[in-house]
Amino acid sequence: MSQIKEIPYQPLAPETISPESFQRLLEISARLSSTLHLDDLLALVLDVSTELTETQKASILLVDKKTGLLHFAAAKGGGIPENVVVPLDGSIAGWVVRNGRSLILGDVQADSRFYAEVDKDSEFVTRSMLAVPLITNKGVIGALEVLNKKDNAPYTGQDVALLEALASQAAVAIMNARLFHQSDLLAEVMHELKTPLMAISAASELLARPELPADKHMDVVRMIQRETMRLSKMTKDFVDFARLESGRVRMACEPVDVTAVITDVARMTQSQASKRGITIVSKLADDLPTTTGQPRLIGDADRLKQVLLNLVSNAIKYNMENGRITLTAQISDRELAIGVSDTGPGISDEDLEHLFERFYRIPGSESAEGSGLGLSIANKIVEEHNGRIEVTTALGEGTTFTVFLPVTM
Repeated sequence: MSQIKEIPYQPLAPETISPESFQRLLEISARLSSTLHLDDLLALVLDVSTELTETQKASILLVDKKTGLLHFAAAKGGGIPENVVVPLDGSIAGWVVRNGRSLILGDVQADSRFYAEVDKDSEFVTRSMLAVPLITNKGVIGALEVLNKKDNAPYTGQDVALLEALASQAAVAIMNARLFHQSDLLAEVMHELKTPLMAISAASELLARPELPADKHMDVVRMIQRETMRLSKMTKDFVDFARLESGRVRMACEPVDVTAVITDVARMTQSQASKRGITIVSKLADDLPTTTGQPRLIGDADRLKQVLLNLVSNAIKYNMENGRITLTAQISDRELAIGVSDTGPGISDEDLEHLFERFYRIPGSESAEGSGLGLSIANKIVEEHNGRIEVTTALGEGTTFTVFLPVTM
């Protein structure tokens, strides 16, 4: 039987994890916390696992609550074994799950717990293995394995520390990804709140480690500050969305000075735009509604400002560096049309269909800060004003959001 190293959870020696590896873990934690789809999340975990440990193959096994058996949820470096389940008793992954501890095996084939059916089904020969548990506050939900370290090198203490740190974040992310797929709004809200909370928790854990280089402390502190601000905004958006959906929001019914609203929005977003070298230009007609005279727009100025702030902030966020945003406003056929145009990459037809759905994010933009409710809230506010939002876009050229609101002449 092979020599087994059973690795308990304990404080790591200062030299165990290199500063470069710490930086990589810090970078990946934000992606893990913002990846909402389980398949994408598992693929990301496997990519990082093989990268950090310089390993040929990796796999994730999760516990099936109904059967109590382990099943392969994802694999890298070879296909997922078909119709193969792994028992908790009589398998290496099962031992890791049962005991909640990590294992290093230098000669897997000689270990009595090796479940050989997996290799047979996947036509793969496992030589060495490092397996760590996926632990949440609900218990152990599975195991993360890396197989066959390159050049037949042995797994090291740094490999264990890195994989355990990754697994602790991945386990929570997996639970959150499962939660996200439930249709209930409360479940979705809980998931979204946990995203910045998990990032804050991960950053705090890194900050508490004595081996974290001093020059990395400020990076971690900035992450905590950024995610705290994000959490505050998200909480406000959730309350706003819930009140709008329930009809408990009362809109003001007063004459709106449209030019003043648009000018305020341009002023308030100028600093955000300048950071990316983006220019904001306003092209406003002379006959826009004011608080006196005709034409007149009756509504809630603060809520309409909220709509435009969301549209302009998105135009900045998804625009090209050194791009341009054009704000327009004009009246035609008893309608006020306020446009927000950008010079960004445009939006595909497939994504256009889902833009105003709650929590929808365009693929590739999951890591962008926000609640995922901005456009949904904006759309509801405009509907409360008996208006509508239309979107026109051209791939590679840009996108225009136009808010149409009824006016009296």
